Amino acid sequence: MGHWTQAGGALSAALRVALVVAVLAAPAAGVFPSSEQTTDAPGDPSVEAFLARGITRFKGSEMRAGLADLRSAVRLEPAHALARKSLAIALLRAGRFGEAEAEFTVGLGEERTLALSSGRLSSADLSDSTDADALLGLATSVQFQERAREAERLYRTYADLVGAMSKDAGRAYFRLHELATESGVEWLDAEAELAKALAVDPDVRSATLLPAFTDPTTHPELEPYLRPIELSGSRVDTTVEYDTLPLLSRWAAPADTSETLLALAQGTLRVEILVGADGFPDEVIPVTPVADEELTPLTSAVGAWRFTPARAAGEDAPAWILFGEADDGEPGAQEPDDQEPHDQEADAP
Repeated sequence: MGHWTQAGGALSAALRVALVVAVLAAPAAGVFPSSEQTTDAPGDPSVEAFLARGITRFKGSEMRAGLADLRSAVRLEPAHALARKSLAIALLRAGRFGEAEAEFTVGLGEERTLALSSGRLSSADLSDSTDADALLGLATSVQFQERAREAERLYRTYADLVGAMSKDAGRAYFRLHELATESGVEWLDAEAELAKALAVDPDVRSATLLPAFTDPTTHPELEPYLRPIELSGSRVDTTVEYDTLPLLSRWAAPADTSETLLALAQGTLRVEILVGADGFPDEVIPVTPVADEELTPLTSAVGAWRFTPARAAGEDAPAWILFGEADDGEPGAQEPDDQEPHDQEADAP
């Protein structure tokens, strides 16, 4: 068991370093504008756009930009539970433990958080709707601020909430093992907590010990903002060098339910769009042929969307883009080598 105790301490120390180093990695120049560029742009992003973009960026190699997007989402809609939780998780993973605690606290409720931390509230007092991942994030934030007693209470409440014999509870027991090992408190038995962790999850060493971001693709309101956008090779102005590409900032589902518009709503109809310097779609051309009577409804549906415009030479600029998933057999579909990359950054350390 001594080997495991040392491993637990090493894992925690490595995690602390990784969390802090990750956020300090400055992003290289890419094709996405930052939140500071988009907030006051003609196509002001919706909370859904900021949220989908922020999660994707932070999980990729643009952690600073992702964190800025998630902050923007919360500023835009403070009561948006998923936006606030996502910001809290990003702050925790960035090593900003005090800020993460504050966001988890708002999400869970300040009075309830205080009662949980002080031991005046137990898992039996919590409703089934309590966000267990947020509670785990809060406990971890407190642990990394070296408040051992509060962290213990929160971890035990989390374990009870998810089921004391569940694999998820193993994450809490392993954290308590770390806590006992690092803090040296006499009222925690490091070996006993490790034994409990291994009993419910023998692979807990490789388990994710931090709360995970939600998968944006599982949220219909976020999915449209994840669809690929690239320059249209057949219409791109080769004399223009774009600093950034247009980004979808506000999406509206088509009002009609025709087969063509249903495909558009689902992202399976690929279209070429001329996004003006004002963020409005100026022209819409389907890549695959559609019936003549569908052209007007299609143009009207896309016309309700808004984009953050492309940038060229520091100015907003029009750009022809391809929007939607490519079909391998689709006429006009480009080969991968001809596509404008979405992100040219290297993986963060």
